[in-house]
Amino acid sequence: MYKESEIIELKREYTADIRKDMICDTDGDSYESARSLQQKLTFKRLKHEFDGKTLAFNEPQKRTLGITEFDDIYTNLGLLLSDQCPHELKIAVFQGTDGYIFRDRREIKGPLLDQLYEAYEYIDNRNAVKATIEGLHRKDKRDYPQIAIREALLNMLVHRDYSYMASPTIGIYDNRIEFTSLGGLPPRTSLDDILLDGFSLCRNPKLANIFYRLELIEAYGTGLQKIMDAYKNKTVKPQIIVTTNAFKLILPNCN
Repeated sequence: MYKESEIIELKREYTADIRKDMICDTDGDSYESARSLQQKLTFKRLKHEFDGKTLAFNEPQKRTLGITEFDDIYTNLGLLLSDQCPHELKIAVFQGTDGYIFRDRREIKGPLLDQLYEAYEYIDNRNAVKATIEGLHRKDKRDYPQIAIREALLNMLVHRDYSYMASPTIGIYDNRIEFTSLGGLPPRTSLDDILLDGFSLCRNPKLANIFYRLELIEAYGTGLQKIMDAYKNKTVKPQIIVTTNAFKLILPNCN
């Protein structure tokens, strides 16, 4: 049997461990804050984006954003945003509603921002338009709401667990688009949590902050809600599937 003083000490140590785990899970020991193994990095693409928003991007800003540490050593966040980003994104277009026959496929590499824009353009070019006539007027309706595609891509890139080198995938079928990213949900987070309006817990908060500064993200914790709102008046609804190591968002074809 433990003495009362020993029980108090055990509780104190347990509480300290829980607090430490929570700090590590949020930002203390996250992948994006760790030092990059690759230090020969350039940021032409990122600087171009900052210049386009008339934002300064020099050494002080790099440290403030978390791209470098106080000793000018690049972090993994710097690696992700550099021209040498080692991660990639895979897109496949399938015939029909299963994954047996490929129509087309694309491996998108390069700076993370280039991956975002290239993937969006690739999907948008395959986002067909259905025209209907109502009275004297013609109405065009896309297969997928453009804002839903945009937010799904941003969600995939910002919340991805980059400690995995395996690529996230986008599967385009006749009746749906599937966005599958690695890492599951952030620790101590459930599917019900992320669907709450205003709930925000980001796996890569520093990456999200940079996307916010570049006006790619309007507000934290609103991406999934925007996707659901885009389908508010549709007969079909998005679906989310979560496992321990993966997160899949399925956008149904509205037409």
